[in-house]
Amino acid sequence: MMFKTHLAIGALAGITLFHYYIPEHPFLFAFIFLFASILPDIDTTKSVIGKRLWPVSSFLSIFTRHRGFFHTIWIPLAAFGIGFYFNIGLFAAFTMGYLVHLLSDAMTSEGISLFSPVLKRRTKGFIKTGSALEYVFLVFVCVGIGLQAALSL
Repeated sequence: MMFKTHLAIGALAGITLFHYYIPEHPFLFAFIFLFASILPDIDTTKSVIGKRLWPVSSFLSIFTRHRGFFHTIWIPLAAFGIGFYFNIGLFAAFTMGYLVHLLSDAMTSEGISLFSPVLKRRTKGFIKTGSALEYVFLVFVCVGIGLQAALSL
């Protein structure tokens, strides 16, 4: 998915989550959630975050391919484990934001290998990245953000 779609899906998921979970530091929680919803694309210098953090993405792209390790379940699982062990709620924001990114990329025709390298099976969807269908999906997500925001008032 495109950067703006990941960010919009992250915003919708975060706003929805606020109905069920009120964090101690809501603005920091929202920032971490949104940052984590775009972070997995740090594995390529062609992504928005990869361009902004070019030295990091350039280094990482030497060792991993796009939609490789950074698009697996292992990073959010580790974050969840650390947050649970040390009872730090902000790790929940990271974990959930990261998972939102993975789930949205799993809906694309390129897909992801969620359990790689243990299982190589790729989960694929029907949305081609950058296609008209993704833009239609983005519009629906934005409408959802507006509705959720209106319900929150």
